[in-house]
Amino acid sequence: MNKLKKIEADLQGIYIIEPLVFEDRRGFFLESYSKAEFEKIGVTTNFIQDNHSNSKKGVLRGLHFQTKYSQAKLVRVIKGRIFDIVVDIRKGSSTYGKWCGTELSAENKKMLYIAKGFAHGFLALEDDTEIEYKCDEFYAPQYDSGIMWNDEDININWNFEKYGLKEEDIVLSEKDKKHQSFKEYTEKYIGENVLLTGADGQLGQDFQKLFDKLEIKYTATDYKELDVTNKEKVKEFVDKNNFTIIINCAAYNNVDEAEEEPQKCYALNSYVPKYLAEICKEKNILFVTYSTDFVFDGEREIPYTEEDIPNPLSIYSKAKLEGERYSLEYKKSFVIRTSWVFGMGNNNFCKQVINWSKGRDKLRIVDDQISSPTYSKDLAEYSWKLVQTDKYGLYHLSNGGEASKFEQAQYILKKIGWNGILERAKTKDFPLPAKRAEYSKLDSGKIEKIINKKIPHWKTGIDRFLEEMKEKGEI
Repeated sequence: MNKLKKIEADLQGIYIIEPLVFEDRRGFFLESYSKAEFEKIGVTTNFIQDNHSNSKKGVLRGLHFQTKYSQAKLVRVIKGRIFDIVVDIRKGSSTYGKWCGTELSAENKKMLYIAKGFAHGFLALEDDTEIEYKCDEFYAPQYDSGIMWNDEDININWNFEKYGLKEEDIVLSEKDKKHQSFKEYTEKYIGENVLLTGADGQLGQDFQKLFDKLEIKYTATDYKELDVTNKEKVKEFVDKNNFTIIINCAAYNNVDEAEEEPQKCYALNSYVPKYLAEICKEKNILFVTYSTDFVFDGEREIPYTEEDIPNPLSIYSKAKLEGERYSLEYKKSFVIRTSWVFGMGNNNFCKQVINWSKGRDKLRIVDDQISSPTYSKDLAEYSWKLVQTDKYGLYHLSNGGEASKFEQAQYILKKIGWNGILERAKTKDFPLPAKRAEYSKLDSGKIEKIINKKIPHWKTGIDRFLEEMKEKGEI
């Protein structure tokens, strides 16, 4: 015997659900929710939160929705009556902009199932009306939005006369008085709003290209537009904008000079992530920042995982590790370690090798530093895929395979047709202020499992990078 009856409403994805009620002289009993019983009628939603509200007669709440983390809901009245309204706001839907209404009451004991992609609201028809509703996503204030209850294009009939109410008597919250029109919603950008710091660097430039391609709204800043070391200025800037994510690409990357100017290095690599994470926590928005394979000492001979214990060897790597730890104090942070990044923006080892080869017939490159060269375009693309999962935490992200600096240079020089002599050297042959790990290959298995994608091999990254340089006329 089924304990629930599902009745389809006028909009696909909206169901009136009538529970089986057992009544006798003592009162009644019903199952308001049973996962097994709901699955029998084809409702498999995983509800994770219960809400309970009380309203006076004439209170109108809505029309509410979240632009991200859209919520499926199961609504029931436990005291009083409501006229419940849903509006289809699924762009591309055959019933886009259409509405339907249902009376729910403690007496009729009906429930309303609302799928994702609908705006929802209700009118309380009695004093002290109480409703309970389940949601399958948590409330996300930065994505909270709404449409005016009396929008002319939607043209909802709230049945005021039928319920003994007058339009001028309805009670609205200040927030509900300020909702957008349906036309504004239709024409408005609905999506992420990213603050991108360090936007002039190679990773920052590739994020901009990616966001332009995906039509993601972003504000790109470098030190000229926003001094990220000034917490108050950054907070003021964030307060003026409705950002949903901050992606921090700003960094101090000169490993050797960091030994001579540790304060500058710590300011950018440690304290800036700390300030940005604190601001994100205050605003309840996502935070993404980058770290390095240099946090490891290179004593291993197999790729480093996120569980391996860091042991930084230089000022640069110590500052980066401290920045990681500050960032991870905020639960909505992504800290992404990467290695040997190359791209079109800054000077990098790939570009250096190409420049060194010009006019020279002999080069010496070290063969005792091993990791994985990482194309900044891949780093941006796969970082963004990770961000969409909301699986916060620490990740390793580098291109597949591993190589020594010598093997990386050898591959590049062969690709560009250089005919000189490439000799092997050792790190000790080039005494530099900062100590480097001999082996620092990162294991990207965790992120690959999360996003269900394999990170491309470093050689394919260099192939695409060289093509990009040719297109720009740089080689």
